[in-house]
Amino acid sequence: MLKKVLGLLVVCGLIVGQAHARIRIDITNPNADPIPLAIPVLHADSPTDADMASDIMNVITNNFNNSALFEVTDKEAYLQDSSSLFAGGPVYKDWRLINVDAVLSAAVKRVIVGGEEKIRVDFHLYDVHDEKPLVGRYYTAKSKDWRHVAHRISDDIFQALTGEEGYFATRIVHIGEEQKPNGHTVKKLCVMDQDGAGYLCLTDGSHLVLTPRYNREVQKIIYMSYAKGVPRLYLLDLPTGQQTLLGDYKGLNSSPRFAPDSQTVAMTLTQGHEGNPEIYTMDLNTRKLNRLTRHRAIDTSPSFSPDGTQIVFNSDRGGKPSLYVMNRDGTNVRRLTFGKGKYFAPVWSPRGDLIAFVKSLNGTFHIGVIDVEGNEERLLTDSFLDESPTWSPNGRVIAFARQDRRTGRTKIMSIDLTGHNLRELKTPRDASDPAWSPLIRSE
Repeated sequence: MLKKVLGLLVVCGLIVGQAHARIRIDITNPNADPIPLAIPVLHADSPTDADMASDIMNVITNNFNNSALFEVTDKEAYLQDSSSLFAGGPVYKDWRLINVDAVLSAAVKRVIVGGEEKIRVDFHLYDVHDEKPLVGRYYTAKSKDWRHVAHRISDDIFQALTGEEGYFATRIVHIGEEQKPNGHTVKKLCVMDQDGAGYLCLTDGSHLVLTPRYNREVQKIIYMSYAKGVPRLYLLDLPTGQQTLLGDYKGLNSSPRFAPDSQTVAMTLTQGHEGNPEIYTMDLNTRKLNRLTRHRAIDTSPSFSPDGTQIVFNSDRGGKPSLYVMNRDGTNVRRLTFGKGKYFAPVWSPRGDLIAFVKSLNGTFHIGVIDVEGNEERLLTDSFLDESPTWSPNGRVIAFARQDRRTGRTKIMSIDLTGHNLRELKTPRDASDPAWSPLIRSE
C-alpha cells in the first residue's frame, strides 16, 4: 500500500552544490514581484520518452504557477530549445532578452539499475543574471514514480530560490464526502498529492471517519472512526494497510495528533470525567495514558510544538473558547488569546514561530495565525465556515476546509501565510478535515 499511496523509491545524487542566488525571493513579502522562471520541456533521449518529458515539465510548471511566488514565462517566447540548453548550457543573453531570471535545464532517459529498467532525470537550474548554476541533481526512479520526481525537482528549485524547503512532494489526507441518492452522506478516508493528483480512498465509507493526521515519517495515519458505533481512535499503517484500535475508552475519543517523535499521541478523552473532555497523551509502544488537564471546562484539540516540548490546545476555562499553551507534561498552563470572538482548532507551525487557528466572530469564520507569545494576531480568511487549518511542511501555506453557505458543499482551500493566493485544491468529491503530510523523502 505504501508504494501505491506515496509513490516513493526515488534515488538522488548530487551534481552541483546550491549557490547563493542574487535572485532569491523574500517569501515573507506579500508585495514581492514573482520571479520569472523558464521551464522548457525536458530533453528526451528517445521519442518514447517524449510524453513523460512533457508530463514532468507540466507538473513542475503547475507547481510554480500555483505558488504565486513565481511566474513561468510563456514557452512560445523561448529562444533556445531544450536540447541545446541541456547539451551546452544556457545562452544567457537569449533568456535575459525575454526577462527570465532563472532557467531550468533537464533531460529524461531510461537506465538499467540492478537489472531493472528505471528513468533518470538530470536537471540544472541557472541564474540568468549571474550566469551560473544554482543547483543540479539527478533522480533515478521507477517509471510510475515520475510525478514524485517532478515534485522533488520543484522542491529543489524552490529551496534554491527562497532559501527554504519546498512543499511540493507532499500528500494531503482528508475526509472525502459523497452524497448518496437517498441523501445520506458517506465519508471516506482519502489521500492525494498536494496538487490533487494520485487521489485514493483508504476506507470504503461504511463507517464515519474524522480528523485524520499523519506521523512525521508519513507511514501512519491516526483518525477517529465510528466503526463500532461509538467514536474511537484508530491507527492505520500505510505499508501494510493494517488498522489498529488504540483504545476502547468509555465516552468520546477525539482530536488525535502525533508528537514530533511519532511515538506519542495527544488526544481528547471523556472517560471518567462525567462527560467532561480532558487532554491525554498516549505512549504508542506501551499504550500507557498520561492525563494532562484537570479542569471542569472543555479542553480539546491539542497540537505539539515542533520540538515536542509544548502543547497548544483549545479550552473555554476562561469563559469562552480560547487558546492555551502548556508544557508537554501539562504544567505551566497559560492563556494565549484574549481577542474578541471564539478560538478553535489550533495547529502549531512546523517552523515553531506561529500557531494557526479558527476564529468565529460576528457570524463569520476566519483562519488566522498568532505568534507563540500571543502578541500579534492576523486573520487570513473570512467566510461562512472556514475550519480545520493544516500547515504545509515549510510553514508557508495553510490548507483548510471551507463550506459554501448556499450549497452546503465543502472543499479544501489553501492560502499563503501572507494572506494572498487563496485557491481551491481540486478534489473529485466534497472534502473536509485536511491534514498536510511532511515532505516525502525516500533515498
